[in-house]
Amino acid sequence: MKFTYSSAQRPLEGYTLKRGIGRGGFGEVYLAVSDGGKEVALKLLRDNSEIELRGVAQCLNLKHPNLVNLYDLRTDARGEHWVVMENVAGESLSALLGRYPKGLPIELAREWFLGLARAVAYLHDHGIVHRDLKPGNIFLENGVVKVGDYGLSKCISTSQRTAQTQSIGTVHYMAPEISSGNYNKQIDVYAAGVILYEMLTGRVPFDGESAGEVLMKHLTAPLDLSPLPPPFGPILGRALHKNPAQRYLSVSEFAQAVESTAKPRPSTEPVTPSRDNPRPAPLSTKEPGAPAAGPPSSAALLGELFGSMVLAVVFAALATAFWAAVVQSQSAEDLGAVFFLTVAASWAILVPSKFWTRPLEESLSRRTVQLLLGVAVGAAALWVEGWTLDSGVRVRDGAAAAVSRNVPLQPSLVEAASYISYFAIVFAALRWWTAAERCRASRFSLQPVLGAGFWAVLLLLVWSDLSHGAVALVMASAIVQLVSPWEPPPPPAVRRLRLRYA
Repeated sequence: MKFTYSSAQRPLEGYTLKRGIGRGGFGEVYLAVSDGGKEVALKLLRDNSEIELRGVAQCLNLKHPNLVNLYDLRTDARGEHWVVMENVAGESLSALLGRYPKGLPIELAREWFLGLARAVAYLHDHGIVHRDLKPGNIFLENGVVKVGDYGLSKCISTSQRTAQTQSIGTVHYMAPEISSGNYNKQIDVYAAGVILYEMLTGRVPFDGESAGEVLMKHLTAPLDLSPLPPPFGPILGRALHKNPAQRYLSVSEFAQAVESTAKPRPSTEPVTPSRDNPRPAPLSTKEPGAPAAGPPSSAALLGELFGSMVLAVVFAALATAFWAAVVQSQSAEDLGAVFFLTVAASWAILVPSKFWTRPLEESLSRRTVQLLLGVAVGAAALWVEGWTLDSGVRVRDGAAAAVSRNVPLQPSLVEAASYISYFAIVFAALRWWTAAERCRASRFSLQPVLGAGFWAVLLLLVWSDLSHGAVALVMASAIVQLVSPWEPPPPPAVRRLRLRYA
């Protein structure tokens, strides 16, 4: 994205540019700092500057906590017009929606919407229609929802959608009556309804391959309310009615309907976000209808564990077959050893991890348990290799029949200790339980595989004859992730927001 001006330039007297932060049909926006040290956003007007100037002049003296502040309108030495406004460093609703492809949590969507409604209601109270409401113009900074670009009117505007129109706003948020040119503040009610629909479902109600197709759907296509949570179907059915006379009379009335979906609180305060009463009642901190959170029952855990163990056997067989294809020199006995050790290692990780439900800070006790499990897997590896304590040799080598009973026992104990030490160290060194956690960043990650491979190969420098164990540990680190139930953790922004109201 190339901007007209670069960092450290001073195209407008009194301000030094730091960097460009956005471009669109209106022009360019820069982050700048005044000579006194205040950070601001400078908007350089390009196309449709007359329309922009008219809109900014109307809004220059408006003040509301949910609106981006406009400070001044300036002209530089070249005759170019600049809008000096508040720099909002918070995240846009557009960016937040990108992290929630299936829609925001209900409470979060409600809080964003009510902040939007208060800003738009204030504009309407002052006789101003926004005409370009969209997620890219709505921000959250320090817990406060802020609406910007309310000085824009009939100009091309950028959006998270590619389709645009040169009349007013962005086609995905455009009321049907705009095409006729006969409209009023009801177009903002409609656009706010589209935004709420998108917040709750992750998609706009009408989409298409071209701007014309989207506009035609706004005019003629029936509204699909089925993806919406039950309390919001009738509300958005009215807000998005194609006849503006059938919609809510005001954004304030719309906001009251949305606020009513929250659980009632003991203290009831008027929530109409208007000029006379800009402070709504506190919002509920729990989504209505949300299922009660609780750990799975013991029977459910046992069922999951059994299924994971069965799947581990299947995946171990597939992984062993793949290993056989890669290393064609392996004998059937060697492949059998790899398969058995992979299953044993996978089960040794799955069984305790399924019942470790306390906080992860208890890692010392968990590592102790894993060390003991590593000893058990090492003992299983000895059995697979055909070791017996009475003879001290590997039976499957055929040596037991040829060696007398008076063979010294000491060598076998040393080699047995090597097997046990190898698996015990690898099991104790890694946080194996994280690969089997239900709530982890992704279903499959290379980090556990690389960690297992590092330790398994590193210890081969000490015990070089345990290559079967190294292969089995790497396979198990991948298999455990694939067979364990997975639920994605909420993104960072999911933490409860306490929006401030003025």
